[in-house]
Amino acid sequence: MVFGFILFADILVKLYLEVFPYRFVSKPLIMISLIVFYVINQKEDSRRQFNLMCIALSSFLIGDVLLIAYEINILYIIGVLLFIVGKLFYIFRFSNQRDFNLLRLIPFFGVCFIYMIVIMLLVMENLGNFLIPILIYLFACLMLILFAFLRKDEVDRSSYLFVLIGVVLAIICDSIIVLQSFYNPEIPYHKVLIMLIYGTSQYLIVRGIVDEGKSKTGVKAS
Repeated sequence: MVFGFILFADILVKLYLEVFPYRFVSKPLIMISLIVFYVINQKEDSRRQFNLMCIALSSFLIGDVLLIAYEINILYIIGVLLFIVGKLFYIFRFSNQRDFNLLRLIPFFGVCFIYMIVIMLLVMENLGNFLIPILIYLFACLMLILFAFLRKDEVDRSSYLFVLIGVVLAIICDSIIVLQSFYNPEIPYHKVLIMLIYGTSQYLIVRGIVDEGKSKTGVKAS
């Protein structure tokens, strides 16, 4: 309830108020509230898992602040790099030591490869100096959904679905951002859609990790 209010308030600020100083207050509160929620409710099995999540969430928080001033290229690039760092630490948190069936992943890799090619074909001509950062960013997105998918036999169903749906929403949000930035600046309702999907995705991922901490003892190994 509190998180939904904070997210809704930030969307209103984004639509109707000046960026400075209002957005520099409302937007960081989204990730700050999730960090507080995670720290209070987490029941991680190790300090390493806790640290990985804290670094991931902190990277998104700082990246959010920098991306408010996206018109400044250097801040935009640093913000994108921090989002990549956040996704990488999510990947480290999702990872496990078990082997996986490569054949099972072939269709998944196929869909992800097609997605990446389509997005790149649409925006390639307009990327300029952002080509390498965006390529790395999209690759990190695909690796994130892969590791979220591989959690299936490691955690309970609710945790798995929360995280997977959250990651899928993050991919949708990232796609809208890239297309709006480098293909069509006038995507309908993009200001609302980006923040609504982004905030929801982060909440679902954190909620899934918190649920995993609560129910991991009941997970059945396959």
